[in-house]
Amino acid sequence: SLHRGGRTLFSGLDCVCRAGEAVVILGPNGAGKSSLLLALAGLMPADGAIEIDGQPLHHYTREERARLIAWQGALPPAEFGLTVGQRLELAAAAGSGDIAAVAERMEIAALLGRALGELSSGERQRTELAALMLRDAPIWLLDEPTAHLDLKHQIQWIDILKTERRQGRAIIAVLHDLQQALAIADALILIDGQGGDGGEMSGVRYGRADSLGTAAQLGELFQAPVIKQGQILLPDYGESV
Repeated sequence: SLHRGGRTLFSGLDCVCRAGEAVVILGPNGAGKSSLLLALAGLMPADGAIEIDGQPLHHYTREERARLIAWQGALPPAEFGLTVGQRLELAAAAGSGDIAAVAERMEIAALLGRALGELSSGERQRTELAALMLRDAPIWLLDEPTAHLDLKHQIQWIDILKTERRQGRAIIAVLHDLQQALAIADALILIDGQGGDGGEMSGVRYGRADSLGTAAQLGELFQAPVIKQGQILLPDYGESV
């Protein structure tokens, strides 16, 4: 169960993410998606048990957790004067990645000498995702990793996530785009934002993506019309004028 600001975000969540799987968290603004990621990273208190490999999270030292978990959140401040290369060097010091190879993969090799404060939001996001990759932790916690990215780099990053999942990475991600979510999700966590303390599982649902990722379930979750066109789920924006 998770509480914040004096209210219950949800209660009764029982879920698992295995190596080589992706769990995607979906829900409306303010429902508690980012808070759940923070709790899983040990950065926010939660009621109940959070375990890695059968051991309670709090049994791991801070250094051990840093080796196990890489967390990507909102863009960090850029006022410290770091260049892209220096930011990646900091990340590589905590991992074992190849800076040149990762920079090339994320198409930021030409930016290595640039200050973070001079970059666009999309370029900074790609830099932070490259830093995440350099950490090379077995568990990735991602909070809207495709935010700020243009279409090309959104597609590229979803492809990277699929590759990392196949290679054994455990991925838990908050996403807003339904197609991106269903492209990578083995399982879904749906947080409806209603919270409350009623019932065994209040404000949250967990299950395999093929059973929870339906137009009816997602329409109910977002309280918005979702339609299916072929194999694709789309928001129903109505007929264009």
